[in-house]
Amino acid sequence: MAHLIPSDIPHRALKAAHTGEMMTLELLKRTLPSDYTIFHNIHWTNEWKTGASFGEADFIIVNRSGAILVIEQKNGALDESSGTLVKAYSEGDKDVAMQVHRTIDGIRRKFAWQHGKTSLSIDYLIFCPDHHLKSVSAAGLDASRIVDASRASGLGAIICAILEPGVESDHGRRALRFFEQTLALVPDVHAHIASGNRSMVRLSGGLAETLACIEMSPMRLRVSGVPGSGKSSVAVKAFETAVASGRRPLLVCYNRPLAERMRARLSAGGVVETWYGLLAKFLEDRGHKPDFSQAGERDFWVRLQDQALGETVPDHWIFDTVIVDEGQDFDPEWFQLLRVFAANDADFIWLEDPNQQLRNTATVDLLAEGFIGYQARLNHRSPDSIARFIQRVLPFSFEAANTLPGLGVGVTPYRSDDEQGTIVAKIVSDLVGRGFDHSEIVVLSLRGLGQATLGRTDKVGVHSLARFSGEYDHLGNQLASKGQLLFESIYRFKGQQAPAVIVTDIEPDSARLSHHHRLLLCAATRATVRLELVANRHASDNAALFER
Repeated sequence: MAHLIPSDIPHRALKAAHTGEMMTLELLKRTLPSDYTIFHNIHWTNEWKTGASFGEADFIIVNRSGAILVIEQKNGALDESSGTLVKAYSEGDKDVAMQVHRTIDGIRRKFAWQHGKTSLSIDYLIFCPDHHLKSVSAAGLDASRIVDASRASGLGAIICAILEPGVESDHGRRALRFFEQTLALVPDVHAHIASGNRSMVRLSGGLAETLACIEMSPMRLRVSGVPGSGKSSVAVKAFETAVASGRRPLLVCYNRPLAERMRARLSAGGVVETWYGLLAKFLEDRGHKPDFSQAGERDFWVRLQDQALGETVPDHWIFDTVIVDEGQDFDPEWFQLLRVFAANDADFIWLEDPNQQLRNTATVDLLAEGFIGYQARLNHRSPDSIARFIQRVLPFSFEAANTLPGLGVGVTPYRSDDEQGTIVAKIVSDLVGRGFDHSEIVVLSLRGLGQATLGRTDKVGVHSLARFSGEYDHLGNQLASKGQLLFESIYRFKGQQAPAVIVTDIEPDSARLSHHHRLLLCAATRATVRLELVANRHASDNAALFER
């Protein structure tokens, strides 16, 4: 079996490969003997010259003697009409021959710069597993070096015929060190992000498709799903299906940020609100405009609810599909009050996860109300390295279904709250250095915004924070400060996700340990690629976080 570099690809990820490059990597690993080393997802820059010049190769195979085979993979259809192979991308067409030779030239120049005029044996293959070659007469391309769909299954044998195993030598070891040490072998961050998004959409969508097959009229369904099981996909599909069939859906979310995100992605024809947002819009329609300048008062929203329930509900405020997201944090009375806005034969879909309950509300007994229950146990969001960490340190059970490796978990201790800003600043700088954009990083507190250590902080180091200001405009929209990266409390960010998540204020209260565990579960499962935890080192209940 060939050696893989980087090697941090879980075996089950290879077995469940879906992307073209991952399927090829599995094929190469299985069909090439141990005489070969496979470098994959390689990106480097000619930093030794003035100016930046980039090259990339999908796979580089090195034998024991240090001979090299560059493999450029092109998935999908290719154009041969100009006598060469051309791949169309959104940013324009790319000549495959030029890409291959640019890659080879880049390797030769950099190797020569490091090792003098030592000769380097380099050959190439163009692998197009979805394309049947017709006739290529391109200058610089040898048709025998093109492996199309008709020969794809024999790729391993073709490689062995071109690149013999060789024998160990000083030059062979020098070539391996060249690729190991001088190329940036850190997996590309945005490749992780893109792969994670594709995997989440594909896998979690299965829950929505399964539930759509349930025959029940009217629908009375309670879905109890672990983080990342696809509950939001269920909400989206149910909403869109209702709109497409001429029905009028109501989606009620737990928090305002989630409602705003859902509203932006859903079709017109229904209503997406929080519970209190629904009441505010209803009162406005009835001629009673709430005074949002009083929204910070303790009993403002209670008074708003009482006022709304004193109104008669007209027909245009009656919905025939009602969807509740994050139902575990809804007060039991809200369910009864929602019925005021629902037709007698309305479909009702309730989505919840008791292990992410943050408000300590009483449980709504929907089964006693004639609902059927469905348990969703597969977490498709958390990549393997993050899922295994969560399963080790928290007392919750779920099945890790995301086979992508992710970039793991970092745990940084603090001894006093005022250290956290400096710690977070360093973590953000490190993440940006690894390739994350500021917009792909979210800083979360396990406390409410008013009590969060960074709740009144404008910057961490040189990085500015965007956060809810606590104020509203005259339309009731929340006002946020401007900043490079988002700072939120977990209470406001639940139901959402981000590639890189930094969790702060991890300071458990032994008297409310189960509540702390639910907060941490909710926060940790927001990360789709990298998770960073900033935890109080002195808290005994944090000991498991620092164990390796």
